[in-house]
Amino acid sequence: MNPFSHSVLTDDHIAILVNRTIGKKRTEITGEKRPGLCVSDFGPWKPDPTGNLGAGPEYNNPVMTRIRAFIVVLLFWGAWGLPVAALEVIAPSEVKAGDRGVCITEVEGGRLLEIPFEILGVVGANQPEGEMVLIRLEGPRFEAVGIAAGMSGSPVMVGDRLLGALAFGWNFAAEPIAGVTPFNRMQGLADISENSGSGFEASASRPSLLELATAQGQGRLAETVLNWMVPAGAGEQQDLPLVMASGGPVFSMAGRGFAADVWQRLGWVTAPGGGGIASDVPAGDLVPGSMIAGVLVSGDASLSAGGTVTAIDGTQVWAFGHPFLGAGDVAMPMARASVVTILPSLASSFKVFNAGEMIGALRSDRRHGVWGTLGPVPDMLPLQIRSGDTNYHFEVLRHPLLTPLLTGILVGGAHQVRGRGFGLQTINLHLEIGLETGEPLALDQVFDGPDAPSQAAAWTSAVVGYLEASPFASGDIRAIDLTMDSVNGLERASVLDITPERWTVEPGERLGIRVRFRRPGKPVETVRMDIEIPRELAEGRLDLVVADGASWTLYDLQARPTRAGTFSDEIRLLGRLRSSRELVAALEVPGGSLVLSGGTVAAPVGLLTTLRSGLGSELQTSKFRVVSETTVDAGGPVAAAGRLRLVVKARSGWIGDDR
Repeated sequence: MNPFSHSVLTDDHIAILVNRTIGKKRTEITGEKRPGLCVSDFGPWKPDPTGNLGAGPEYNNPVMTRIRAFIVVLLFWGAWGLPVAALEVIAPSEVKAGDRGVCITEVEGGRLLEIPFEILGVVGANQPEGEMVLIRLEGPRFEAVGIAAGMSGSPVMVGDRLLGALAFGWNFAAEPIAGVTPFNRMQGLADISENSGSGFEASASRPSLLELATAQGQGRLAETVLNWMVPAGAGEQQDLPLVMASGGPVFSMAGRGFAADVWQRLGWVTAPGGGGIASDVPAGDLVPGSMIAGVLVSGDASLSAGGTVTAIDGTQVWAFGHPFLGAGDVAMPMARASVVTILPSLASSFKVFNAGEMIGALRSDRRHGVWGTLGPVPDMLPLQIRSGDTNYHFEVLRHPLLTPLLTGILVGGAHQVRGRGFGLQTINLHLEIGLETGEPLALDQVFDGPDAPSQAAAWTSAVVGYLEASPFASGDIRAIDLTMDSVNGLERASVLDITPERWTVEPGERLGIRVRFRRPGKPVETVRMDIEIPRELAEGRLDLVVADGASWTLYDLQARPTRAGTFSDEIRLLGRLRSSRELVAALEVPGGSLVLSGGTVAAPVGLLTTLRSGLGSELQTSKFRVVSETTVDAGGPVAAAGRLRLVVKARSGWIGDDR
């Protein structure tokens, strides 16, 4: 379809274009003012005065017939839609209560509807640049439907001048009263985008690995991740929520647990939508009032945020009139969208829409709306999830906040399609993250209990978010590959006893350890572990610590805190996250270690005392050093944590190092 073949202009707009091109006055062209028209592929259309959104009667305007070809030439010459340069803007200070105009928004069948409104007044700013114009929409349908999610960004015209974008509505409002973001505030979005970075300072709010491991052990990891990435109230920044169109079985199963909490925090309204590019969505015919979508996920499931175009200038697009997330600079694919219907609701009505062909990128997401460009589409992050015998392939938006959240939502949804949404179950998860630096990162984890899907989703979000929020310049995540399987019921074993072969050991020998445990409804199992006693150990105390991987991770991070000095250090720190299906045996000796960037180093007590007197609480130390460690696979999740006291005795008959 020709990208310029569908345009929406009032007679007033046509007069402006003709006026500025051939110098004729409006009255010389039209003879009189006429109501708004929609010039589209299906011919002239006049809104039904009753407010019915169905096709109105043909409006046979001879002037429109005579100059239609000329208008097409003008559009080829200047813009995809009516350019900002040609469109006059009216400031809130120039309007008053009782003034009237029209709000343009897309409805069923791709039609653009002009909705009459009356200005109620201007609400003064309670913060800088925060003024808002209140309007009341007219017409039987919108008196019943109210302000619908998805109308955000609909251009609000007073005469021939653009006042702004319809952007605010209120749940359970008795009248269709809306708030308008002035366009003279939205115009600065492009300039701001060129001079600032992302509004999401992930590294500043990122929890430590110890905090994440502690939250996981206490069963509150999902809450911790949400408080980190989406603080309470984050979704309250716009009163008219964005409508989210989701498609595919993964999202149909994702609206519970972790995903539901994310949705609620962000203030999103979910609507059914097409799973991929819909063939009936017009491609490229973008004009003010058209529906667009910011694409968050595509592939075997789709998720898009829908709103309306406020203005277009060449390849520049302004929309929404309020932030999507207020994330600052973004690189979100922008797609053409079409409205299927408007679903009435006493709480909050919303547009049901399909996302179509990707046509550009949304690049600025700030307080007064979003701004983007038509043309190149940003790359997305490949995500593959294998759940049982089913493979899912997705493309996910690259963003330090949304990438981890969306990954977690997809993990939970993919599991619930093939597994269970609730009930006692055990999930084994293997995560591989490909990095531009080429450094490998592979992690395993086990989750069990009635909320295992939410645990798995939150843990995946935490790992991906930890990397995305790294304060070090690094290669981006190249791809994410995740495998998970599940079984009904609980498989976590309880350890019965931990027994070393002997309690007195000698340097250079190997020590056998027997661990007995029992799984629910199964006989007692025994695992044997062997650990090496270092040759350089002196006589004295030696502690044997045996724990499951998750418990060891928590203890290790508490006992030996480590500061990352490079991105490679971050990868090594993440590698300390162990699975509870592992059994870890470690030998520790008393002795101070100094925490440095990238790890710890043994230090004499005198040096630690001197440094502590000068640095105080800024000095991080550990009380025990690990001198040997071994790990075995327990065949399933285990709960174990024990410390045993051994004694090192020098082997008799050794001379020097000849042992």
